[in-house]
Amino acid sequence: MSDAVRKLGRYVLGREIGRGERGAVFEATEAGSGRLLAIKTFRTDLAADPAHYVRKLGESLLATSSLQHPGIVRIIEQGVADDGQPWAAVERLDARSLRQLLDALPRMAFDWVRSIGSQAADALAHAHAAGVVHGGLKASNILVDGDGRVFVTDFALPSPSPDALPAMPQYLSPEQVQGLPPDARSDVFSLGAILFEMLAGRPPFGSPLTGSLSTVLENIAYAPTPTPSAIDPDVPPDLDMVVMKALAKSPIERYADASALAEALRGVQAAPVARDADPLPDVLSVDAGPAPILRRGQSGRPKAPVEDVLAELAADIDAFAARGAPQPSIGQAASASAQRPLREQAPPAVAFPTLHEVPAPLQAPPTPAPAVQRAAQAPADPPAAAASSLLADLAGEAQRIRAHTAQMQRGERAVRTEAEQALSNRLLLVRDYFTQLSAQLNVIKPQVARDYPLLGLGVLRGLAWQASDVNTRNRGAEAPDQLVRVSLSWLLRGQAVLRCERDPLAADALRLALREHGLRFEEQPARDELNRLRAQIFDVAPEVRGRVELNADYRTLTLRLTLQNVERFGLVDYVPPAEDRGSEWLDELVRLLLGQPSRFPTLAKLIVPSPM
Repeated sequence: MSDAVRKLGRYVLGREIGRGERGAVFEATEAGSGRLLAIKTFRTDLAADPAHYVRKLGESLLATSSLQHPGIVRIIEQGVADDGQPWAAVERLDARSLRQLLDALPRMAFDWVRSIGSQAADALAHAHAAGVVHGGLKASNILVDGDGRVFVTDFALPSPSPDALPAMPQYLSPEQVQGLPPDARSDVFSLGAILFEMLAGRPPFGSPLTGSLSTVLENIAYAPTPTPSAIDPDVPPDLDMVVMKALAKSPIERYADASALAEALRGVQAAPVARDADPLPDVLSVDAGPAPILRRGQSGRPKAPVEDVLAELAADIDAFAARGAPQPSIGQAASASAQRPLREQAPPAVAFPTLHEVPAPLQAPPTPAPAVQRAAQAPADPPAAAASSLLADLAGEAQRIRAHTAQMQRGERAVRTEAEQALSNRLLLVRDYFTQLSAQLNVIKPQVARDYPLLGLGVLRGLAWQASDVNTRNRGAEAPDQLVRVSLSWLLRGQAVLRCERDPLAADALRLALREHGLRFEEQPARDELNRLRAQIFDVAPEVRGRVELNADYRTLTLRLTLQNVERFGLVDYVPPAEDRGSEWLDELVRLLLGQPSRFPTLAKLIVPSPM
């Protein structure tokens, strides 16, 4: 819409108060009544068929206008401007978007997560009961006012183009990524992703800001879902479970509807809010200044950092004074007279005589005779007996400390050597297990009960075990009998070649992805009748190479398990279960790589990669 146009219907436009990928939001005043509201304008230049898009948008706005709920932003009127741009008049709220709050407070207090999440779920439940699915829920269309009330907006907005994806797709559900229409359970997943970000400070599957768009979509559709507590261990277990159920890959494993999610959130036992906290922080006020940075899991105002530092410093001084450490003697008297101590302290106990101290039996009488004074002023060597006694005491104490230190070091070395050997023994167990497994599977050649989807390309199905081998690596000259790595590699093969077509611009990205996944492929150009390059045709061999690798870090005495092309294409890292699980976790791991139901993800700990 042109800047010169300042009126839509009976509404006079004011300043712009928001802008997104689909349009802009303006303050507006209703002529005659003077009522304040907001006008949303929608872009049509992104639409493949503008007329069809405007018609679908009008139908969607009409359906949403019938929703009457305190948590849903009310649509007052809709229309189309003279230049063909559609618009909608909505109620004006004194609130900020959840996106703005997350930018100011990346990790919110658990009570806030529960309150905001349950209110948003109530609004979604009302819409679902009326047959309206949001389909594009994200943090920017959840609004929160200064009293903590939540409002949801932008229900059921159609996509400008059938193949268009939102610029920030990190809240889409797996079925939406796979091209299926959203339903109520899709909104449950999207709200679960928002709850995850409120708890962990980052979306569960990444975002285009920290990775590629294709990576985010593949993670949503196929990657294992991390738990919020894997990033923030302070997340309460029951809140952790609610979010994980909302983020289930399969819709049938999620909450049946948003009302069930709201009920589950209200039953969560969240961390208590600080007594001096406000109901919600000052950042919820529209006119508030820069938001304070709160500590993880806290709500309300943070403690004054200066007071915290002084309190810790006072505690350190008290602890140091209680140790009985000797005070320096050189210049002590001058120092004491020139400076006033910070606090009164009892004189510390002295472990050994200092240079200015004289043993009591050798002290001179208070008023010596003149002859004695002259004798005392004459130069003389220090008493040999006293010096020998002091050096002997020091030497004895030093010898005792050296002996104790050597004994402690021998004990520490023995304990560490035992721990390193236990770590190597675990790798030996895995090596023997993988060796027997490989020999048996190479004979049986079982069918793998798993499909390997390539996003936007197709699915590799009907794969069977072909061959495998086991490789190891020891620590070298440092400890040649100890292993540092054990890996099992294998090849799966199917029958049907997977064929797809990509335009020249998208062909480079597909070619790179196929190489990263270790897939064999051939390609040939497709040309039009004028011999111009129209597309690249890819034939992908029905082969998948997988690998399980266990690495030992003898510095930290830890193990890391890497799965490649097992649960999906790509790498996934785990911390193996504790040693007392024996070979049970290995049995579950084999079931996982063969595509059978497995408890391995519940036995091992998923390592969540840090955002770039």
